[in-house]
Amino acid sequence: MATIGDPPEDVISLFCDITSLPRAEVITRLKANNNDIQRATEEYFEDPGSQKYKWDESQFGMDRQGEVNDTGISFNIQGPDEHAPTSYQNNAAPTRPPSRANNSSPFGAPANAAEEDANLERALAESAAESGIQLQEAGVVDNETNLKYFGPANRPQYEAEQWAMVHAKSAADTVKTDPTPSERKRNPEAPAFLRQTRDHRVGSILSIYHKIPLVRNILLQCGVPAKNYGHNSEWWRGQPILKHEYLTAMARGESVWGDGAHPEFAEELHRLMAFLDRTERAYGTVDSLIDTKAIDPSFGTWMPDVEDKFFDAIKEEAGNNPDCDIGPMTTVGTIMPCSQPPPDASQPEGDVDIYNDEERDTPFVFLDLRLDHEQYEWVNTFYDALDYLLWSHALSLDNSFPDDANYAVLSKAAEVVTVRFGGTGLSKPCEIPAVFYVDRYMKDRKDLALKFQTYMRFIKKKLRAYDVLGANLVRCHGQRCHRVNGIDEGPHDLFTCLNGIINHTQRLIQRQTRTAQWRYYQDRMENGIELSFEDLFNIHTWSGPYTFLPEEEKMVEKWKEAIDGCNKKIEELKTDLAKLADAKEAYSEYMKIIAKRLTCQEDEVDDENFVFRSTPAYHPEYWNPINKYSLRGVALTNELAYVCVRQPADLIDTDESPKIRDQWWKIGYSSSDATPIKTEKVTLEDVLHAAGTESKYPILIYASETAMETEPIPLSDALRMFVRADNRSFRQELDQEQTQEQQPPDYQPPSGITAENLSHVPILSPSKRKLSIGSSVATHGSSRDGLDDVDLTFDDHEQFPEHMIQPTFYETAANSDPGSNKLGGIDESLADYQSHENKSQTGRVGQQDPSTKQFSLEMQPNAEYSSTEEMQTFNAGPLSSKPPEMQERTGSAPLLTRPGPSTQSGPVDIMDIDLEVEHHEG
Repeated sequence: MATIGDPPEDVISLFCDITSLPRAEVITRLKANNNDIQRATEEYFEDPGSQKYKWDESQFGMDRQGEVNDTGISFNIQGPDEHAPTSYQNNAAPTRPPSRANNSSPFGAPANAAEEDANLERALAESAAESGIQLQEAGVVDNETNLKYFGPANRPQYEAEQWAMVHAKSAADTVKTDPTPSERKRNPEAPAFLRQTRDHRVGSILSIYHKIPLVRNILLQCGVPAKNYGHNSEWWRGQPILKHEYLTAMARGESVWGDGAHPEFAEELHRLMAFLDRTERAYGTVDSLIDTKAIDPSFGTWMPDVEDKFFDAIKEEAGNNPDCDIGPMTTVGTIMPCSQPPPDASQPEGDVDIYNDEERDTPFVFLDLRLDHEQYEWVNTFYDALDYLLWSHALSLDNSFPDDANYAVLSKAAEVVTVRFGGTGLSKPCEIPAVFYVDRYMKDRKDLALKFQTYMRFIKKKLRAYDVLGANLVRCHGQRCHRVNGIDEGPHDLFTCLNGIINHTQRLIQRQTRTAQWRYYQDRMENGIELSFEDLFNIHTWSGPYTFLPEEEKMVEKWKEAIDGCNKKIEELKTDLAKLADAKEAYSEYMKIIAKRLTCQEDEVDDENFVFRSTPAYHPEYWNPINKYSLRGVALTNELAYVCVRQPADLIDTDESPKIRDQWWKIGYSSSDATPIKTEKVTLEDVLHAAGTESKYPILIYASETAMETEPIPLSDALRMFVRADNRSFRQELDQEQTQEQQPPDYQPPSGITAENLSHVPILSPSKRKLSIGSSVATHGSSRDGLDDVDLTFDDHEQFPEHMIQPTFYETAANSDPGSNKLGGIDESLADYQSHENKSQTGRVGQQDPSTKQFSLEMQPNAEYSSTEEMQTFNAGPLSSKPPEMQERTGSAPLLTRPGPSTQSGPVDIMDIDLEVEHHEG
């Protein structure tokens, strides 16, 4: 059979223009159809997606039986860029190119896997050589400069960019680390706060709650208190503190999954409150609390509404402790019908009372204002938002009223009110009050509330009627006015239509005037009068004299009357709209008057505009509410919040009356700023402006004077031990930072036993003995009651000075208890050394690393603890003589493991506590 030659160039170009196919595929299609462009075109349009003439790379991933082979082969053969194979004309896709190697198999196939791999590599090399592609180099590249050495850690810290196997982000996108310890030290005047690294504001809420004594007490009593709260030097950063049994399992090398890898909600809540009480750090993190099962049951699989889950967890944990009364934080709402039952309404059979509103009570701690965009359009103040939430049926004109309509009242008001603007969020600035009165929504004022709703609904109806009337006034009802007003056909307002008619009529008059002007000069030229230069200029600028014909005069007069009529109609329309605007303004002012009632004292507003004392419109029951709340904090975003700190009351010399001093603070952590920690004093005016303008979803926290005057309860022994231990960790960070600043950059710490290291080992006096975890006092069931005669002191007071932060209001109240007996501190050595029993067996003298972390823990004698759980600590670093290596700095993983016994240099102690015990004589 004769070989078909290449199609002509003009045929190829025409086919390319018709189908937009690649040139190689066009040539193949033409040759397959005997260079007949008509047949090739019909074949293409019958099945444009056909793969008949396309190169199919998937064939290279199949085995000899045509099945997909994905067992690790990851190569790709790139064919020529321009010319596709032209030696086939069948319907099957091209197979893998045959190898040019001589096969020893009689059937033409490789005899074994080695031959198949060799043939494949040869085929790849030949194919790459034909297409000009360089083969990818395999193996170790640039061995001299890229060789990596893996071995034991011999440096105190490694940069992530130096040891990371795969860099998750480029150098420019790396996550910023925490500030230095000196930058994280709290200003004695500034409050400590809790930051959050995720999209919620629980840390800000807790920071505000801590400054309200009533709420602080409730949160400290929420759930079952722990006998000890453990320790983790990285806890402030978000690493969890687990229970003793899980830490013991991890010390044995076992894996901890699920609930065991996360802290308990109540314990973490107690730690945060104690941290805010006495910490020397400027801030901590709330991430460990969010990782608890009570808030995130899926452990990161899906993130719920964190703020909502947080308050649900508080309500659930409060039931586990009879001493915890969450009632002062709980508001009870009741659904009431807007229409009262008729006096002669008969009670249905049975025990069900359809008019008993007690069965419709709804207690809540957290009020979420879920309003839509239309409702937020009416929200100008905080009270407006509450009106549209609690009185939604009355204020929504689409609902019937008062029949089949309900409204909500508050049967019981909490001492602390927490409100979040939810839904679509604020659409415009909102006025936030510094003092909030809840009387407007109380059940004992339900009659006034129903009256207010009726007035407000009437006003809204009037405003809507005026809006409809105004829309009808400006709407053009003409059917063919688009022919004369010069605008497109369709709905349009009357102003546009009238202005269009005026413009169109003025153009007609202008056209008629120019016609008359041209006629004037044309008559002169016909009479043989020569035109002057001035005449030519007038003709060019259409400014010459003209005279209308009688019929033209009538037409122009008619057009002018039309223009005058349109202008008069526009003026009348403006007058009507101005009257509507005045009426709407009057009703809007009346709406403001109603919105102001029961929200302030009558002497706080203008009498002429709101109270009307000297007129019959004065109603004293509309004013002077009594349920007063003051704004204590605002959580704007996950990076910014405002908190009000109440200073201790001073006495004025004149009348000896207490003077309350509240100071507002701006707190937050912005990782994108050069100075991320934000603690600065602000004024109340700054706070109110920011609350109403700087966030669509602000969280407002109000508290009554009862909540603020509640006596704060002291921290338990275990919590005081916990926060003192954390402070000792922070002091060590400060000392380490100061030491690093004094050392030269190339300084290498000495290893082994040196005279300098031995100088740090404390010398025991004969009258004292040290007890470790393995000692009898710590392990054999002894309680704190048996330690009344024990003096717990520190070895080196100069190395660990006393807590320098000024005592807070809560510390002063806690230490004022005469039964609180300060025994001293516990010197905790966290270095990796053998336990007391192992030391006694081996006969070695205990050595203490100079980098040992020591903590001062303050305890009271009236608390009992199980001695096996006196203090448990899970440090961030491994319990060995070498510094931490490649430790995970932030976050908590669902699987927490510790090295098994086979990989550790010695036995692991969860925490070794050395107690200096001194026996006092009578």
